Amino acid sequence: MAIFGLARSGMSALRHQSSLGEYDCYAVNRGEPSSWENYDEVSSLIGEANCFSEEDSLSLLAQMDVIVKSPGIPYIHPALRLARENKVEIISEIEYAFRYSDIPVVAITGTNGKTTTATMIHELLSSLGQKVFLGGNIGIPYSEILMSKDRYDWAVVEVSSFQLENIKSFKPRIAILTNISHSHAERYESHELYRDAKLKLFQSMTKEDTAIVNRDFYGLNLPCSKKSIKSLENFDYSKTKMVGEHNKENLYCAYLSAMEIIKDEDRVNKATQAYIDSFGGVEYRIQHVATKGNLEIYNDGKSTNMASTLAAVDSVKGKKIHLILGGKLRDKSMDFTELSKREFAGVYAFGESRDFIKESLPDKNVQTYDDLDELFKDLAECDLKGVLLFSPAFPSFDLFKNYEERAKRFNALAREL
Repeated sequence: MAIFGLARSGMSALRHQSSLGEYDCYAVNRGEPSSWENYDEVSSLIGEANCFSEEDSLSLLAQMDVIVKSPGIPYIHPALRLARENKVEIISEIEYAFRYSDIPVVAITGTNGKTTTATMIHELLSSLGQKVFLGGNIGIPYSEILMSKDRYDWAVVEVSSFQLENIKSFKPRIAILTNISHSHAERYESHELYRDAKLKLFQSMTKEDTAIVNRDFYGLNLPCSKKSIKSLENFDYSKTKMVGEHNKENLYCAYLSAMEIIKDEDRVNKATQAYIDSFGGVEYRIQHVATKGNLEIYNDGKSTNMASTLAAVDSVKGKKIHLILGGKLRDKSMDFTELSKREFAGVYAFGESRDFIKESLPDKNVQTYDDLDELFKDLAECDLKGVLLFSPAFPSFDLFKNYEERAKRFNALAREL
């Protein structure tokens, strides 16, 4: 077995497999092995002779029985193409973990809303007395469940299209599709390929399982029972910090999941109302960060596409909105038509995409900055009122290693402000 890619999920699978000893285990990663961040650990687990650079792995991978592929490695990689020609089984880390775990799964995918929905399901089920693992694309590898000493009732797993590309037997008891909008043009040649990757989530489900899907996909012919997503109504939202109609839809998914699992309407209703009352927001998803005079500051740093930013803007509509956009310019076909229809008190663009944003919003008097630090130096001199919303709409890779690092930097600057 080869673990191809040694980020968090790859390392988790490697640790588990090396502890089992079922396969001779090899590790393949970018760069010379001695330069790997986790080289000391990897070499101690499987031996120096079993560590290969990506450049030297072509013939090795073609000889494997199984390859566990990192989600960051595209399925068209030359080494994987040769492996497929040699009938090597290529699976994702979530497929690997599922094969070794007997814990029933709630899986969530979608272009937007999947992290919030996964978090809500985890927190609501936990409040109902369930022992719940939360992992996957949300940051904790699903394979971590295999080495945990805890005995879980359920695994709530956020899954991306990249992770779904190479599943085979992965079979959620409950599967949720929040939405699908144009995204990841750098990975997929067409929107249809991206959509097809998302829909693989349902392929192994049976009539005993339940799919909860965006209304646009309710007409899909699925092998399981299905329910359509709508806003969760008939609850009191007067005490909540939850903003945006989309969050009521995310909460509806959590409510339906709890009903499927607990099967006690009165208990679930009481727990849901208590959860609404205490809701404090999901980190980097329209997260309230600070107040400066008459300015409320929100961090929607997980936004890396236009659909997500539009949802964030609409969640605070009716207020004077100061919007911060920016990041890695990967797709000049991004459509700003809907965003241009919204009213803003100010628009601020930073990073590699700043000039493209200014050109795409000619009527918004966009202010441009090299980075967030420069932007906040300017904001410190202003007396803004209303809402300062950080919802970048672009990936973080121009200035940061990931969206989390970027969002943490925004929070630090906002609190200094």
